[in-house]
Amino acid sequence: MLDIDLVTILAEILNFLVLAAALYYLLFKPIVKRMEKNAEMKAALLTEAQEKEKQASQKLAEIENRLDNIDIEIEERLHEAYRHAQSQRDSLLDVTRQEAERILNEAELEAVKQQQREINKIQERLIETIITISGQVLINITPPVIHENLVTEAVEEIWDLGKRDMRQVTTIRDTLSERTPTVLVRSAKELTPEQQRSLIRTFSALADRNVNMDIDIDPELIAGIYVRLGDLVVANNLKLELDQLKNDIADSLVERIHNDE
Repeated sequence: MLDIDLVTILAEILNFLVLAAALYYLLFKPIVKRMEKNAEMKAALLTEAQEKEKQASQKLAEIENRLDNIDIEIEERLHEAYRHAQSQRDSLLDVTRQEAERILNEAELEAVKQQQREINKIQERLIETIITISGQVLINITPPVIHENLVTEAVEEIWDLGKRDMRQVTTIRDTLSERTPTVLVRSAKELTPEQQRSLIRTFSALADRNVNMDIDIDPELIAGIYVRLGDLVVANNLKLELDQLKNDIADSLVERIHNDE
């Protein structure tokens, strides 16, 4: 009969199980986990590769589709570029046309202005010539009595001022700062002693004091006088009439030119 030691057998079995468990947890299980992890990584890489392959296939399909339609796209782009160039050309032509019209209008306006300036110069020379000739004629033909009457009318105008407007007379007197003010007289012809005395009396009464008189002969007045005392000016001469005639002639010429247009 065999001599079997059950305790020894059980101890061996227990040692084997312990060794098997230790190998499982220390060796086999980590290896299994590493293999599972590697399998997961390979699956993820495979999935990523498949996705990239899919994307590459899509891009390839897009490229192939675009290549198939490249002629149409090129033609469309060419047409678009032509339409854009045509639009720019039309815009440039419009701007150029507008600028040309503006320059032309300005040139026409400047030509009209220049023509008007020349007409005005001719008018001024014509009027000056008429007035100069008229003045010379009046100087030669005006009788002395006209000069005398104009001087008398000026003296009467000063007397009338003292009668009708004492407020103005007072104002004139207040503006005379000199003790003996001077009356400035411009006369077309020599004044007679009586005319000088009449002027002295009149202005002395107006100023309410004695006055001096400074007489200057000015043939351009043609006939009559021009006098000034302080702020008071009295002018009664044919040059005034001639100046008014000059303005009337100028207005008449302008009106006639406008009517002709």
